[in-house]
Amino acid sequence: MARKVKVITDPEVIKVMLEDTRRAILKLLRNREMTISQLSEILGKTPQTIYHHIEKLKEAGLVEVKRTEMKGNLVEKYYGRTADVFYINLYLGDEELRYIARSRLKTKIDIFKRLGYKFEEEELLDVMDKMSQKEFDATVRVSKQIEEMEDALKEFSNEDIIHAIEWLSTAELSRDEEYMSLLKKLGEILKR
Repeated sequence: MARKVKVITDPEVIKVMLEDTRRAILKLLRNREMTISQLSEILGKTPQTIYHHIEKLKEAGLVEVKRTEMKGNLVEKYYGRTADVFYINLYLGDEELRYIARSRLKTKIDIFKRLGYKFEEEELLDVMDKMSQKEFDATVRVSKQIEEMEDALKEFSNEDIIHAIEWLSTAELSRDEEYMSLLKKLGEILKR
C-alpha cells in the first residue's frame, strides 16, 4: 500500500521526477493504477518509451508494480505510486536543482510583467528565491513530521493532510523573522 506522504531529499531522485514525461506519468498514477499500454495511449508515446520512464521511476522508488493480471497469454503489470504525495526541496545545494528553482521563479516574474507590475527584476528574483528556499525547507520539515506519524493520520484524506502541511508550514514561517521581513519586502516591490 502506498504511503500518504513521502519526502524526497535525494537530488538525483528529484531530477528523475522533474523530467516532463515522468511528471506526467506520476500525475496520471496519482488517481489510479495503470499499465504501460494505458499510459502509452494517454500520453501518446510508444510503450518502449513509457517502459523506459517507468523503469527510471521504479529505480528511484517512486512507482512500483501494484498488481498483475493475465490478458490472454500476456501478463499485464499495473503500476502505482509509492506515495500519494511527494514533497521535494529544490534547494538542496545541487546547482542543477537551484537553476530549475530560479527558472520557475523567472516564469512568475514574466507573468507579473505581463500584468503591468514594475520592479527591478534581480531584486525581486532574489527576494522570491530566498522566500522559496525557506518555504521548501519548512514544508519538508513538516512533511517529514507527517511522514513519521502517518499511522495516526490514516482516517484523514490526502487533501486534508496536504492542507495541514500548508498551514503548519505557514505557521512555522510566521515565526521566522527573516521570512517575515522578506514577505514585507515582496509586498513593497510588487505594488502597482
